[in-house]
Amino acid sequence: MKKLLKDSIISGTVAGIIATVIKAIPNFILWKFGVVKYLYLHIAASAIIFPQEISTPLGITLGIIADLLTGGTFGLLIIITFKLTNNDAWWYKGLIIGSIIWLFALGIAINLGAARIVPVQSIFRITSWIDHLIYGVTASYLITKWSPIKKNQ
Repeated sequence: MKKLLKDSIISGTVAGIIATVIKAIPNFILWKFGVVKYLYLHIAASAIIFPQEISTPLGITLGIIADLLTGGTFGLLIIITFKLTNNDAWWYKGLIIGSIIWLFALGIAINLGAARIVPVQSIFRITSWIDHLIYGVTASYLITKWSPIKKNQ
């Protein structure tokens, strides 16, 4: 496995998938306590199926798959960023990328109709930003730990 993680595509996507799971934990806790109305997997599922189907076993499965694939894809964005700039200040770059993902995904794409569910609760918007900061830092850390990217590469 260590040898596979030296490949930047694999390390970026795996880091993004793991970071997505970690990002989803606080969202799940807030959802379970009724603080937020939707899980990220609900929103991801609503991009590909009707909202009334998101809580079905198939809807949940599709939501998980879509959310993990999205997270893995964004892990590649971090790899590209590190290849262009190096991995110095990985945590800061992770915060920036997490914020950009949040702004793009929940601020622009969702509002332009990428998903059929648009959570407009202020509490969801602020907690989702924090969750995406967690995503960015986690994915950046894992990529820095696994990837052969060095300074000035």
